[in-house]
Amino acid sequence: MRRVTYYPHTREEILSQSPIRPMSRTNKLCFLFLVFSPACVAVTEPPKIDAALQVYSQHVFRGVSQTDGKVIQARNDWTLDMGEGQSFTLGSFVNVDGTNETGDGIYPDGNGGQVTRVEFEPTWAWDLGGEILSAGVVNRSHPNNVGFGDTTEAVLTWYPGFQLMSYQPMMKFYYDLEDGDGLYSQFGISRRYEMSADLRLETSFDLSHADSDQAENLYRIDRAGFGDLTAQAVLRWKRPSHLEVTASIAASTIVSNHLGESLEADGLDDTNLWLGVGMSWAF
Repeated sequence: MRRVTYYPHTREEILSQSPIRPMSRTNKLCFLFLVFSPACVAVTEPPKIDAALQVYSQHVFRGVSQTDGKVIQARNDWTLDMGEGQSFTLGSFVNVDGTNETGDGIYPDGNGGQVTRVEFEPTWAWDLGGEILSAGVVNRSHPNNVGFGDTTEAVLTWYPGFQLMSYQPMMKFYYDLEDGDGLYSQFGISRRYEMSADLRLETSFDLSHADSDQAENLYRIDRAGFGDLTAQAVLRWKRPSHLEVTASIAASTIVSNHLGESLEADGLDDTNLWLGVGMSWAF
């Protein structure tokens, strides 16, 4: 079995791997794309800024618990309107562990108050008259987690211009450009309920599929299958000064039996439930 880049199988493997890795050619291309893409066209107006700060009872990534303890997550998106239905977004994400004990999570203990996951995601989007298509890359790193190396994925997202029983469909595809290779696909639906002028409920349901390479990275078995089925509900309360207060609940389970059994054999849960509270801003 080949080496897993960012999901070591044992804590001994974590301690034996070096946390320092040189920037790969893919990461350099990602950096150049990030710097020069907005310069290729004229910007028609100032950027739109969306920011969020959330506290969650658990950190779950693609159906796998990273830590059972509380975490703080921050996200920031800068979006430039390029005109003619095009936009460029530079997104960033940071996860901070709130406790030293990770329980059944995959992260090692001892990272309370430390940044354990960082993502940068430049994305180009096209509005095709009702349907939205976007393409970009996401660079993911795990500071302070020895053995969890960087990885870069190409991302393609499609929102078709129709609804299914008032739900908006979505398809998203991640292809790993680093050591892991492989395709992780996501198929989802979402719906918004306007409860009042200041209160709305957003619900979503997502089903993923991992090919054999991604299954080995995520679920510790070299066999393709359906990964996490995730359901989420977010209540948003609009306040003055571009502020929203949010409360959320989410649950996930691994659909394919062989993937779930592989996680359980390593002492990891194949079903998770977590809560969240926080704030978001839009300017």
